[in-house]
Amino acid sequence: MIKKASLLLASAMLSACSTAPTQINKATVSLADYQRAEQFLPKNVTKKVRNLAVTPNWINNSSDFWFNEVDEKGNHTYYKVEPAKAKVTPLFDHALLKASLQHDNDTPFSVYIQALDTVTDQLNINYKQQDYQCRLADSHCDKAAASTATSPQSYSSPDGRYALSVKDWNLFLTDNQDKRTHQLTFDGTEGYPYAVQNLSPKAYINQDQTQVKQRLSVFWSPDSKTVLTHRMNREKVGKLHLIQSSHTEGLRPKLYSYYYPLAGDKHLPTGDVYSIDVASKKVTKVDAPKLQQTYYGSPLWGWWEDNNRFYFFEQARAKKRISFHQYNPENHQVRLIVEEKSEQFLDPWAQDAWVLADTHEVIWPSQRSGKQQYYLYDLTTGKLKNKITQCDCFVRTFSGLDKENRTLYFEASGGFDDRDPYLRHLYKVNLDGTEQRLLTPEPLEHSARVAPDFDYFVDIASDVQTVPSNLVRSTVDGHVIMTVGDPDVSALMATGWRAPEPFEVLANDNKTKLYGLMYKPTNFDPNQQYPVIDATYTGPHNFFTPKSFWSYFQQAQSLAELGFIVIKMDGRGTSKRDRDFHLVAYENLAAGVDDHVQAIKDLAKTHRYLDINRVGIYGFSAGGYDTAQAMFRHADFFKVGVAASGNHDFRIDKTGWNEIWLGYPVAKHWDEQTNLNMDSIAKLKGKLLLAHGELDENVNPAATMQLVDRLIKANKDFDLMIYPNADHVLNNNDYFVRKRWDYFVEYLLGAKPVKEYKFELNK
Repeated sequence: MIKKASLLLASAMLSACSTAPTQINKATVSLADYQRAEQFLPKNVTKKVRNLAVTPNWINNSSDFWFNEVDEKGNHTYYKVEPAKAKVTPLFDHALLKASLQHDNDTPFSVYIQALDTVTDQLNINYKQQDYQCRLADSHCDKAAASTATSPQSYSSPDGRYALSVKDWNLFLTDNQDKRTHQLTFDGTEGYPYAVQNLSPKAYINQDQTQVKQRLSVFWSPDSKTVLTHRMNREKVGKLHLIQSSHTEGLRPKLYSYYYPLAGDKHLPTGDVYSIDVASKKVTKVDAPKLQQTYYGSPLWGWWEDNNRFYFFEQARAKKRISFHQYNPENHQVRLIVEEKSEQFLDPWAQDAWVLADTHEVIWPSQRSGKQQYYLYDLTTGKLKNKITQCDCFVRTFSGLDKENRTLYFEASGGFDDRDPYLRHLYKVNLDGTEQRLLTPEPLEHSARVAPDFDYFVDIASDVQTVPSNLVRSTVDGHVIMTVGDPDVSALMATGWRAPEPFEVLANDNKTKLYGLMYKPTNFDPNQQYPVIDATYTGPHNFFTPKSFWSYFQQAQSLAELGFIVIKMDGRGTSKRDRDFHLVAYENLAAGVDDHVQAIKDLAKTHRYLDINRVGIYGFSAGGYDTAQAMFRHADFFKVGVAASGNHDFRIDKTGWNEIWLGYPVAKHWDEQTNLNMDSIAKLKGKLLLAHGELDENVNPAATMQLVDRLIKANKDFDLMIYPNADHVLNNNDYFVRKRWDYFVEYLLGAKPVKEYKFELNK
């Protein structure tokens, strides 16, 4: 089936090759077009594929695993895989198990597997909210006895004896045996509390705020003798507010206020580390660096290791330094292990650490060579021992560490001259940097799951035009042992779906290769001309063009069905390439779509069905900022834009994300790159639709309303939609998706939208 599907995709691509277009599309859009577009919405198209990826559930810390698949009626079948025997068998006798459970075959069958032990022949499941104990030998199940054990309190110690809690912003320790509670601190206040995290308002919207439980940062040592937490100073930290205009409790709007450090703010939440000795009930403020908190959550980010030491990160403002520390509860000493510095920024999405307590080492990622690599440090001295990874690649994922053989498994992209540099591959290498080996050489996107005994791994491999294969492979050299699972895309193919077309272009420096996808309507005619829409998101924390078969799960295809060609690409400034590629975004976020403009112009030279005179753009969040900025910056190029949930000025958005790319303190370039710049707004020529959810906890609606204020002052025409009770991601809102369709149909395609089209497929 995989070969057949691949051939179908390839044949679909061939239809793109044709002579020059002879005419421009007729400006008509029918009800059938809207219905076809709805069919390709992500929430609908996902129902047309099954079993794309095998998820291995490892058995008894071996290479054996179980997985399940679902048929077209929703029935689940469970399989056991034994790689050493290249054998796949049913995990149990499904007919006997169903009979034992008295399953009604008129309803779909599924169970939740809680525990599996092939040594003791024991299978614990939950079926219809009832626990069962089953024997694998005869697939017979008995109801499990109701548990009489009381659930441990939240934030309990590993041995279950104690629980830490907060009341009136102070710490309390409860003995779960004698139920006695001891108050540990007495000076906590709402502005300077112990242990609590800064809550997102999503935790208490439409809730009784007096009943909402605080989320705490509590780190118990493995021996249950010590617990670490923090005290966070937010006394001078500003708040943001959300107004809920429409709800079920009357007509008076509700106000939700929450701590939210804005980029450029003088005062951020800062945390001190506190250690609690359980036996003595003594609370000690640890002599550690102040920990900054730049969004929701906790300033303390760390974990205990088996050596009874706690390890945590500390980050300088604007992420110009990230350091890694060790805390010793025996003497309350904090020691710097390793740190990374940059004159521009460090990427916190790529920074982590893995402690090897037994050998007193730590694996540390760094981009000091120009691409992300792993390094081995001495945990005791903090000195570099050696560089581990050796490829000319960007290390993406820590996949496993065989401590006995000192072999690291990791995924990385790049390093090949003849393929897309974003495609991931699995490698292995010794910790001393020797004997590195590529285990998945095929030019595909590989997602690997390494077995706990490190003998085999499951490789899910595909690209945007190839149905995934689920391969069991050897960790010795990557050779394929067997194929498991049965991906089914027949329902998707029956719709006429066509895979997006990959393309390669140059950036506007005329030397850097860029990669993207072109989504075409299923009724594509190369002799017609199509308006082009740029689906933009240039946020520097990642890249955003799909590389696997999961590219089918995109809004772009549904929009293309209405008579457009939609472009998705990553320009310079996005991540997971080399350091220079990433640094293009530094103090330069406004230029995010510049590469997109040149790419579309260049594509139009070789794909004459692209109408370069009708180009639109849409995006949300940072893509919403991109969209408005593009409509100002490239006013003659982009004719129509839909900007949703945009952070239109970086000072009305979260500290962490914005200051990484723009630096701190606020300087002249912040004013130059804001969408609130009146000189930029004056350049607007095209049709612009702004949209925002009224309860957006990520980017406050004020960001859009401040742009609205400037547009009005500039006497510019625009359209605005505010969505009551909607949060940050408006793609989940049918009305917004339909309005975005209508907007491009009317103003870019020049056709009449289907009036008040109503989505029905998901009802």
